[in-house]
Amino acid sequence: MHQDHCFRTLTQHPNGYIGYCEGCLTYNVAYNNILLIFNGDDYQYFLEMLHERSNLVYFPTSHGKELLMRSPVLNLSIILSEHELEELISMMEEVSLIVEAQRILNTYPQ
Repeated sequence: MHQDHCFRTLTQHPNGYIGYCEGCLTYNVAYNNILLIFNGDDYQYFLEMLHERSNLVYFPTSHGKELLMRSPVLNLSIILSEHELEELISMMEEVSLIVEAQRILNTYPQ
């Protein structure tokens, strides 16, 4: 991570937050015990993957988590319940709307 950053929290919920680091030009998606860091394009790509449920497989556990997403890192996967997946998508969509509104306001000053 960049040492000279200006971090802004864009949304915060009981299970996580999403913020933007202006020094790193990255989005930090913290959800439960997961922290994912994306540039703008990768953020949108990950959100699309969640919507389409690509790279998600049904993997039932005894703890109510039934959706498994493999990562590019060997032996590292993310496991979510259906409710958690919907909550994560909702948080990410909220931020996408905020960012789009900010882009419009900055591009078309009144």
